[in-house]
Amino acid sequence: MKKIVVFLLLVSSLFPSGCTRPKQYADYSRHSCFDRTEIDSATLRNLEVLGRVWGFVKYHHPAFSDDRYDLDFELFELLPLVADTAPAARNEILAQWIDGFGRYKTASEKYEKILASDSVFEHRTDIGWIRDTATLGRELSERLVRLRSADRTAGNRYVSQTYYETYDQWSPNPCFDGEKPYYDLSNPDYGYRLLTVFRFWNMVEYFFPSKYLTDKDWNDVLPEYIRRMAHPTGSYLRETRRMIAELDDNHAQYGGGIFELFGRYRVPLNTGFVEGRLIVVTPDTVPVKSERKAPFQVGDEIVAVEDKPVEYYMAQTREFISCSNGNDVLAATADQILRTKENRPLSIRYRRDGVTRDTLADVTKMPGHFSWNYLWKYHRTFSMLEDSIGYICPDKLSKEEIPEISNGLKKTRGLIIDLRYYPSQDFNEFVSQYIVPDDVKYTVRFTYPDLALPGVFYARDYSYPTYKTEKYNAPIIIMVNEGTQSYGETSVQKIQNNPYTITIGSQSAGANGNISKFTLPRGILGAFSGLGWYYPDGWVVNRQGVKIDHEIRPTLEGIRDGRDEMLEAALRLIEEKTEEE
Repeated sequence: MKKIVVFLLLVSSLFPSGCTRPKQYADYSRHSCFDRTEIDSATLRNLEVLGRVWGFVKYHHPAFSDDRYDLDFELFELLPLVADTAPAARNEILAQWIDGFGRYKTASEKYEKILASDSVFEHRTDIGWIRDTATLGRELSERLVRLRSADRTAGNRYVSQTYYETYDQWSPNPCFDGEKPYYDLSNPDYGYRLLTVFRFWNMVEYFFPSKYLTDKDWNDVLPEYIRRMAHPTGSYLRETRRMIAELDDNHAQYGGGIFELFGRYRVPLNTGFVEGRLIVVTPDTVPVKSERKAPFQVGDEIVAVEDKPVEYYMAQTREFISCSNGNDVLAATADQILRTKENRPLSIRYRRDGVTRDTLADVTKMPGHFSWNYLWKYHRTFSMLEDSIGYICPDKLSKEEIPEISNGLKKTRGLIIDLRYYPSQDFNEFVSQYIVPDDVKYTVRFTYPDLALPGVFYARDYSYPTYKTEKYNAPIIIMVNEGTQSYGETSVQKIQNNPYTITIGSQSAGANGNISKFTLPRGILGAFSGLGWYYPDGWVVNRQGVKIDHEIRPTLEGIRDGRDEMLEAALRLIEEKTEEE
């Protein structure tokens, strides 16, 4: 059978451009016709080579500028041929498979010029493996090396630049809209699970600008998940979410993975980690079904849920939810620990005044994240706090409010900007008009992939537009924490160009840069930060967060007293600065 298929591959290579009609495939829409529950080391190695070659060809061969070929179904045809064959036969099959896509032109000089450019980012994908003739054999290696120089001017159907319809704007972060979602797959067979691994791994390998920041070497992820997916059906969702979590990128929480795994029902209790313990942080009246009939109180410590300790849920977060840093792990744990897939009360063990108590708490349908709302007292776009200190909460700021706010600023001796909330798009307009000095050359540096030369990234300095208006020249305090993410982190960087700025709080989310969304078989949604994000001096925002001048965290005493200690610190700093003057 293998000889017949190889013969067909050879024959097809003799007629590379005689027909542009789509290739006809067997019906793989529900089954790949390749299934395993375990694999040995030789098969694992064959599948790893296949995954690398398949992904490399997918993003490098000019034949995939249109829809003549279906790379998913090509994979399903290759799997039974290479999985259990000898390395030499495997390499021959893959070499002839590449030939079957036809001849193409090369553009070596164009790519050499790109690589010689000063704007090429230092961290790029290592493709040295394509020259490993000991593993690939001479013929397969030669084909891959030549393919690297293929002219891809016509583009690639599987990856393109992102277009934002709302702003009628193109962005250099990658878009993967050409992938098929296979929504109808309930229990994907091993072939489809391998497609999931190969599709995801190669997207990240060639187009994720922050791949070099992941905790795990990305080369180790491919064989690990080839092996993990070789299990009976049913573990597919968990393994896929575990794999996405390897990105260590808060943006990868896109798609509702936390709800898929842990449920859309949640106890509506506002909790957060304070001094290393999970604490009820705001007044709450969640119904409970204990004999005492008493609601939780601010300062109560959650000890266990469903008889499992907090540490158990933290481990679940680390394993299945992509988090950029430790602050993000705590925030995600505080949310998912009170979730369930069933509409039923959860048993909660909590501690109050040294006494441990048990209760049953009702849940409600809550598909969104339950965030810690700090400033219920001052949650307005612009407020005047004690003694002429301005306060801005930018989440709902609109263009129409900017003139009024600018007039209000003239009456202040200091300004507090609360970026623990995600800012509105119009907030950017306000900052450009009244905060960022006109002489700022640039405010951020970002990196993005070259789609024509996969694995290569560019670095660009970018200056946001400013206006020749009177700038704020009194103390500015920015408040940040794990809720400061993406555009919020960019906003911090912009404001920090004002020399009167001080940033206080705790580590921000460390997930910035326009997100690139993707879909994996069974319609599983995911994303990653499609741009790398930096300060002009090279400070990495992704994973690390924005620069902070003073670390301020809430205390248990402050929570119990109903105080916003970060706001108090901001007010003190303004007092100190104005006294100095």
